[in-house]
Amino acid sequence: MTFVTFRPIKKPLRLAFHDEAPCFATVYNWFNEFKCGRSSLTNDLREVCPSTATTEDNVCAERLMIEIDKKVTYQQIRTSLGISMRQVYIILDEHLAVRKLCTRRIPHNLIDAQKLHRVNWYREMVQRFAGGDTNA
Repeated sequence: MTFVTFRPIKKPLRLAFHDEAPCFATVYNWFNEFKCGRSSLTNDLREVCPSTATTEDNVCAERLMIEIDKKVTYQQIRTSLGISMRQVYIILDEHLAVRKLCTRRIPHNLIDAQKLHRVNWYREMVQRFAGGDTNA
């Protein structure tokens, strides 16, 4: 087996393809793929999640979970229904038109009751994620 470095390959590609020649990083990646035993640059077949996960039953189940607990997380929905995170997102976004809410800052002009509510919510989240599962 003859070992070739990727640098000499770049020049003939540039001569053959001119401005359409692949960039240095692409040639480097191709070289590494062939070095690892790959014999062509065609895409490999990938497993695709079945679209059967977006059923009317799953849509209704997600809607019910949100109605029962407004603070339900993506991970809880995924675990409960046994579907992928992508399917959870598709159902929430396309079928239920639910937005993902996230507070990034605390406004300073809140009344004391609103501040107390935020503190309680924060404590609840700390308690919920205390087990170390950041996706729960």
